[in-house]
Amino acid sequence: MNTRFIPILAMLSAIVLASLACQAGGNQPAPATPTQASEPTATQETTKPTSTPRPTQPANEQPPTTAAFSNLACFGTTDQGIVCLTEQGWQIYNTQNSQLENDYINALATCPNGTLVAAHYDGISLFDGKEWESIPRGNYTTANALACDQQGNLWVAHFRGVSRYDGNWTQFNASELATGTSASDLVYDVGIAPDGKVWVVTSNSVASFEDNAWTIYQEGQGFDKKMFFKSLTFDTEGHPIVAHNDGISTFKDGKWTITKSSDFLSSAEDIAVDAQGRIWIGTITQGLYMIEKGKWKNLTFQNSDLSSNSINNLSVDSQGRVWVATEYGLSVLTNDSWVVFRMDNSDLPVNDIRGVAILADIPSLPALQEKPTGSITGQVKNEDGTPIANSDVEICVEILGSTYFGATPCSDQPFYLTSKTDEQGKFSFENVPPGYYTLVMKIGDQWAQLTGNIGFVSEQVLVNPGKTTEVGDITIKK
Repeated sequence: MNTRFIPILAMLSAIVLASLACQAGGNQPAPATPTQASEPTATQETTKPTSTPRPTQPANEQPPTTAAFSNLACFGTTDQGIVCLTEQGWQIYNTQNSQLENDYINALATCPNGTLVAAHYDGISLFDGKEWESIPRGNYTTANALACDQQGNLWVAHFRGVSRYDGNWTQFNASELATGTSASDLVYDVGIAPDGKVWVVTSNSVASFEDNAWTIYQEGQGFDKKMFFKSLTFDTEGHPIVAHNDGISTFKDGKWTITKSSDFLSSAEDIAVDAQGRIWIGTITQGLYMIEKGKWKNLTFQNSDLSSNSINNLSVDSQGRVWVATEYGLSVLTNDSWVVFRMDNSDLPVNDIRGVAILADIPSLPALQEKPTGSITGQVKNEDGTPIANSDVEICVEILGSTYFGATPCSDQPFYLTSKTDEQGKFSFENVPPGYYTLVMKIGDQWAQLTGNIGFVSEQVLVNPGKTTEVGDITIKK
């Protein structure tokens, strides 16, 4: 592997090593127990690292089909298709074993008739438990959210608008959803109220659609100031609730009522309401919030068994269980206890879960598995062939951006391990749970990520159960 050292400001090009800027702040988790560099054990097999794109993980052969879904929860992944949990266990639907057209799932939803709806880069796939149906993508690039109305029409929130599919695509531009200084092309979420009204949130507005007309709520029109919205849901009585930077707002009797949070919500990725009326908000960096009788409670991996503070999507079933799709596994809150499914303890093909769709309640959760750990080895050299000795190396479970908030790039993640290069520039990580890992190294006074691309899942290295992944020789080119 040849690697160039590129300053942080030049990171947007496709490079093999990206330097990371340190930004202090935030609460720091207790460090994981460091591992010392050592040679791989003789009992472990050796595999090569993954290439671009990730290989599709093995599925359970051909997934079974039924006349109708029964006891089914499904989860979208970044590049491994759809994983469904049934009473028979985990079932994977991907382009290799089903008619799903693309394995990169952007959003999931369920229709009133029980159909599963999945948005991906090639369009939309519908699955009734027996047959797949494909709908070509409308005039948009990526679906941010999906909804299905009582008539079976599909609604897609996307950049620059929201689109409806009723056999043909109709696009409503973002200019119809906000005006003036609140106008924005960022359309994040769409939902269908029990009364059939369609609700949409943009970055600075909320809009409702009824009788073929839009009603806009924004600064000066229902809100006293400019808000930064991200997601919406409906309470047990069908009233819309929107999450924003100050907390949440509920629309009732023609006006919005705010319930403020003591914390600034950096990005409320999703919001849901359970049968008891409790409101759940998943954020991109602050974990999960629960609001009960106006009181806020913050759940993080530091103060609970939630698997990650980076939450992509969530849903609540009729039993009151909260299903949370995170960047590091699927976390299920049941009877005030967390059950976490990851690659190291289940048949999930990837830890980064992007969407949740509960089609029917799962009476019982599957037992956790015990999988053997693996290891990662490699060697780092300068361009002239001399080894880079005594340098800090880390692996962690979530994708890194251009900045980090802990003492080191990985130290604020839910799981990480540390090591050092020896005199020959070799490094090794032992007892690594199966999964995908980000690899970073300290070079001089800067940290850099050892990667093939910027912003893609191929940045991570796959560790299989009981095997050693060799990343090989890494040459640092300055």
